[in-house]
Amino acid sequence: MGVTFRHVTRALILDQEKLLIARMKGAHSFLPGGEIERGEGAQSALKRELQEELGVGSCEIVRFMGVVEFGIKEKNYCEINHLFEVKCSELTSGRNPEALESHLEFFWLEPTLDNLRKYDVLPYLVQEMIPEVLQKQQPMWVSNM
Repeated sequence: MGVTFRHVTRALILDQEKLLIARMKGAHSFLPGGEIERGEGAQSALKRELQEELGVGSCEIVRFMGVVEFGIKEKNYCEINHLFEVKCSELTSGRNPEALESHLEFFWLEPTLDNLRKYDVLPYLVQEMIPEVLQKQQPMWVSNM
């Protein structure tokens, strides 16, 4: 059996010390973004995903925040997540944005380790990474492989 490999791009969208989180209805949570398509760069893919999921067109990618390399050996699964800090003036923590995709919902969360664990933000490696990368303001690489 071959390995399932995903190349993913994710946004850290902050407003008033809150982080925007996406949730698959009835399931886990994750950072907004998605899969990078063949021939597409990580930043272009992130802008496309934010447009598709939230309808925002004026987002600015501020900086690279790190990489999360996540694998499940038993399932022959590997995922590389590229994280970017993104500013979107259209999104404010005063209200939860409406999802354009019916299987998603979005909410704002104080990005503490306890909150990220409570809301099961995946991959689980980002739960410890996010508070640390926001505090240190330097890119990080985390891996379970």
